Amino acid sequence: MLKLPERLKLHPTFHVSFLKPYHEDLDAERVQTKRAPPLVMKQFDRELEKILDHRTMGHSKKNRRTDFLVQWKGISEAEASWERDVTLWQFEKEVQAYWRSKSTRASTSAVGVGLSAP
Repeated sequence: MLKLPERLKLHPTFHVSFLKPYHEDLDAERVQTKRAPPLVMKQFDRELEKILDHRTMGHSKKNRRTDFLVQWKGISEAEASWERDVTLWQFEKEVQAYWRSKSTRASTSAVGVGLSAP
């Protein structure tokens, strides 16, 4: 069975008529453009300054999504906008860096909690 991202909401079984053979690209010099994931229509023409915060919406696993509070370059923090995680496909590195900073901050803030001086 084919494993698909949950956001696609497609049945993982396809009729053979929808399949076509894979042909490897032998031109290593060809630049592969980064494209939006299927069903994502949004593309940003501005640069991301930094991700300020995140929030998780939805109660069930099926309906859960993450939004990020994004500060765009040239725009103040007060004008930051909430953007859905799937629409930030162009900024995958920045999102990963944000999650790394959150996990580092969480692990370092817990150091020394509950300890008392001798």
